[in-house]
Amino acid sequence: MSDQLDRPLEPSHGISRRQLVLGGAAGIGALTLGNLDSAYAFVNRKAADKTIAFAQPDTSFAGYPLLLKGVQDYAKSRGYTVLQSHADAKLDAQLSEINTWIAQGVGGIIVLPLDNNAMLPLIKKAHSAGVKFLDYSDDALPGVDGWVIFNNLQGAALVGTYVGNWVKKTLGGKAKVALLTHEIQKTGRDRIHGAVTAMQKVAPGAKVVAKHEGVLAAQCLPVAQSMLQANSDLNVFICIADDGALGVERAFSQTHPSAARKKDMMIVGFDGTVPVFQKIVSGSAIRATGVLDLIKVGSASAQATINAIEGKNPKKINFPYVLSSQTGPGLATTKAFIKRYKAITG
Repeated sequence: MSDQLDRPLEPSHGISRRQLVLGGAAGIGALTLGNLDSAYAFVNRKAADKTIAFAQPDTSFAGYPLLLKGVQDYAKSRGYTVLQSHADAKLDAQLSEINTWIAQGVGGIIVLPLDNNAMLPLIKKAHSAGVKFLDYSDDALPGVDGWVIFNNLQGAALVGTYVGNWVKKTLGGKAKVALLTHEIQKTGRDRIHGAVTAMQKVAPGAKVVAKHEGVLAAQCLPVAQSMLQANSDLNVFICIADDGALGVERAFSQTHPSAARKKDMMIVGFDGTVPVFQKIVSGSAIRATGVLDLIKVGSASAQATINAIEGKNPKKINFPYVLSSQTGPGLATTKAFIKRYKAITG
């Protein structure tokens, strides 16, 4: 991403104050200083109107480049520029950059909120400034202009049922389960609780014995290390996101498990990223994930935001999941996603 996209907005077509003053052929040279400021503000506002901000703050997660590609390609097709987040999953940084975008007068912002309650005053502030505000991932923010959300309970049922069947087949129906969650977000609650419900419907003997907040690999690695030390016979980790599953898998490998121990461990996640697909295909302890088509999700995020700006539909888009797994149709799905994503990202 070019740094140019993240600097304060400048007049479109490179029009500077000096060019406005010297452009006498168009009558610009006759402007008073007050009119000049108004003209500059008008041009700057027009540039802002054709700008959207994608406030997905977890830019270190492996699927982010795919999301961003979808956003940028679609926005470009409709003549819009994209600003991306540099919040690094920090709430204070997210609030600061959203405030900056509102002050710049961008056309619209679509936000994966790190704290739903913290967004409420920003929604009002955006609307007062004529900026559209959309929710990404959850339909949990009141008064927004649209959303791109995921059918999380449907995806959780896919993943949880697969886990339950694996526990039933591999472990005789009994397992000790650990959860890496994100309870503050509705997506986190729906994915994790939905997966547990579906798992226990198939394998009632699978019991949750450990639970902790954790989304990204760097957060989940030390948490999983502690869980494995406290419960050396854990069999299943259900992770809110693929990135966390990678951290858990690293922690598990650090225990130097025997072949039998590896056979009795299952790690699952959500999102569908190339590193996790590769782990699934290689036969690692990461055995499944609930997949969202991340490029299409990014494209839909730009589409919904631009439609909100232009008063068009759809402004509300709900994505289903598919299952990536080591067996059955899920394996073919995994290989197909690897091939497609690799062709795009190299």
